[in-house]
Parts: sequence; structure tokens; C-alpha cells
Amino acid sequence: MSLLHRYAIRHWRLLRLATLATAVAGLLSACGVHPRPYSLASPEQMSQLPEIQWCGTLKLPGKWLDGTPVGGLSDIGWDKDESLLYAVSDRGWLHRLRLAFRHGELVGAKALKTYTLRDETDISLQGALSDAEGMQLLKDHNGRRGDTRLVISFEQQPRVEHFLPSGLAISEPATPVGVRGAAPNNGMEALTLHPEYGLLAGLEATPEGMDEGTTRLFTLDGKQEWRYPLASDTGSSLTAMEMLPDGDILMLERAFSPPDPLVISLRRAHLGEPGTTVEVRTLARLSSGEGWSLDNFEGLTHLEGNRFLMVSDDNFSSFQTTLLSCFAVIEPEAFTPASQE
Repeated sequence: MSLLHRYAIRHWRLLRLATLATAVAGLLSACGVHPRPYSLASPEQMSQLPEIQWCGTLKLPGKWLDGTPVGGLSDIGWDKDESLLYAVSDRGWLHRLRLAFRHGELVGAKALKTYTLRDETDISLQGALSDAEGMQLLKDHNGRRGDTRLVISFEQQPRVEHFLPSGLAISEPATPVGVRGAAPNNGMEALTLHPEYGLLAGLEATPEGMDEGTTRLFTLDGKQEWRYPLASDTGSSLTAMEMLPDGDILMLERAFSPPDPLVISLRRAHLGEPGTTVEVRTLARLSSGEGWSLDNFEGLTHLEGNRFLMVSDDNFSSFQTTLLSCFAVIEPEAFTPASQE
């Protein structure tokens, strides 16, 4: 074999190795921008909650394929008419995603487009003005496409505004009287649409003038209020709420007070007469001290029937993750496998 021939073979081998390395690097890079399956706990542990049935969890990447950052997700909203999931961040990003289900299990999420939240003059919200925390969709399941509206609550500069799906504000900011006494970072985290009382909001933590361990639910029109007793775990706070099919409200609470473990609670709330204390029953208490692999769950939305999604806020921290988890709320006697889609 000639020296030239040997050189050609060596060069070909090196080229193949370089091509393979590039392909592997590309694959690893692609893996870093795609959602991946994630387990919150062992199957045995997850099955021990008779009123909660899990239907898949995804770990979302730190950025989408186009480089758009993913993080700080504070709430989500499912648009049934469009089959889209909206996710809003506390830095004023509004993401639109397409979800994939297989036999009732959440198996994929694809980013479609990301917008910045903008005021009525089309200027992007910045700084404290962009701190979006709660979101409720309107006209999202009326059988007509193209008319969905987003109601978003903000925390550091407490107010509520209406937006188009493109992130453009279409209403003047309004500050409900129910936010009175709330600390700057303990405002309107929870937002939902009640069939009788209209838009409801909930404060994250106890406001000034209320008993410790109790927070306030209120209508955005300022006409009605309720006292809501938070879970007993140290530092428990209300992060989201969503209507259940039977008219009760599904509440999402997070308790994080190191060195105590992180605790996520899913609770059923029944509103009595305005001015009274809400009746609450805990459906599931998930603790990192008991084997649950959790994160800072803050957002909640209703899919259909008794199925919901919740999302975690990673605070743009490399030590945290953004998790999107599907579950169903089921009465013990009605417990059945997840329906196929």
C-alpha cells in the first residue's frame, strides 16, 4: 500500500470521526431543547393518592429550538378551541405550545411562537411592569376560533389587564380593591373564572389585617370576598386555582421554607356565602421529604373533564427545572384508568 493510499485512508477515517462527533454533538444539543419525560415519584408512590391520577410529566428545556429562553413560567391556560397551551412568565414572555398525548398520557410539547407582553401602545412591558403571575383565558371553549382573550394579573405593580393572544394589551390596567394589604411579592398569584361570580383572584399569602395562615379570595369587580385557610405546612402559599367540573375550585399551594422540605398541595375548595371562610379539603400532599421529585409548581389549567395541567417556575435557576405535569382529579369510587385521546 502506497504512502499516498495510507494517507487517504487515514484522512477518510478522521473525516468519519469528525462527522460522527458533529452528529452526536448535534443530537445532544437537540435533546437540550426538547421536552423529556420526567417522573415525579415511583409508580407505587404515585398510585397511593386515590383522588389524583397522573397522566404524564415533561421536563421542559431551558430554551426552545430558536433560542428563546424558557423559564419563570408562572401560569398556563388551555385554549380548547385552538388546541393550544399558553404559558406566561414573570418576565413578560407569552409562549404558545402544541401538546401531544398518547393513550391519555402527556408525551410531548412543541413551541409554536413566543411573544412579549405589550401595552396598548405596543411597547413591551419591562421590569416590575412585566411580572405576570396569574392568567385566565376567556372565550376559549365557545366553539369559535380566533376570539380568545387572556386576562393576566401582575404582582409587583398590582393590576389586571386583558390581552390578545399575540400579547397586546386591549384594556386599561385595573387594580382590584381585593389586593389591599398584600406585600409586594405576595399579590395576585391565582386567577380563575367562576360560573356565578365571574373572575376571581387569590392573594399568595396573608395580607395585612388578616389572621396568619389565611389569605383572601375576591371578585375582580370588588363586590365579593372570602377568607381562604392555607395548608398548615410552614410557608404555604396559594399559587393557582382552577374550576372543577362540579363547581368547586381546585387550589394549588406551595410551601417552601428551608430547611423544611418543599411541599405541593392540591386542595378542593367550596365557596360559601361571600364574607365567609372557604371550606377546604386536601386531595394530595406531595413532599420532597417523602420521595417526591418536585419543583416550584405555580401554574394550573383545566384541560377537559377532570383533567388538569400544572407547571413549575424554575426562577431561571440552573438548580431548578420547569415541569409540566398532567393529572386527573377523581373521586375514590370513580377511579378508572386514563381515557384515550
